Amino acid sequence: MIGALQGVAELFPVSSLGHSILLPAVLGGSWARDLDVTAPDSPYLAFVVGLHVATALAMVVYFRRDWVRIVGGLLTSIRDRRVATDDQRLAWMLVLATIPVGLAGLLLDQVFRTLLAKPVPAAAFLVANGVLLIAVEELARRRGSVSTVDAPTVRLDAPTRVLPGTVGVAAPPTAEQRADARLARLPVLTAVLVGAAQILALLPGISRSGPADGPSASRRTSAARRRPGRSGPAA
Repeated sequence: MIGALQGVAELFPVSSLGHSILLPAVLGGSWARDLDVTAPDSPYLAFVVGLHVATALAMVVYFRRDWVRIVGGLLTSIRDRRVATDDQRLAWMLVLATIPVGLAGLLLDQVFRTLLAKPVPAAAFLVANGVLLIAVEELARRRGSVSTVDAPTVRLDAPTRVLPGTVGVAAPPTAEQRADARLARLPVLTAVLVGAAQILALLPGISRSGPADGPSASRRTSAARRRPGRSGPAA
């Protein structure tokens, strides 16, 4: 049941971790006793971590083509000692965005795991997460943003690529490449702020997409207003 909950909740901005903590407490009995991440040497914590690793691997497999391009961009950037392409810039932005939440996880692990990973805080954070998502959606609606996750748009000045096995026949970039190109043009500070906002997602009950939408919503909607007919980058 916990695995099914993780598989479903992970794809939505509702914090699978918060529900994994709250469900055993609601069911009570042996569930509440055995599935307690705050208990000393609790095997449930390792189980929950394993579930998150499994869903992360599933996303890596699903978006494998994107990851191949991004990792390739990082490796070529290190090799050439420069950042010249959208894939290289996006790769380094991901690296920089990961640093704040990584440091917070290492330094505040005990606080997150023993003090906050309890049913009452998790329930409160789930409510706060819902309020945050509503606020971001309302902000986007008022500013004229069409969506928090925008569809890729066609750029007239986009470079073309030569199809394998052909001579002089070019094809436009794929939708994924166009979306990544828009993300790569975000300021580095915005990428770091979005990554830093992920610190809130360490709280059980706060989803990753909720805090990420906050720092990027105003920039995304203002960019859309400056360029009518073009949607902003996906968060």
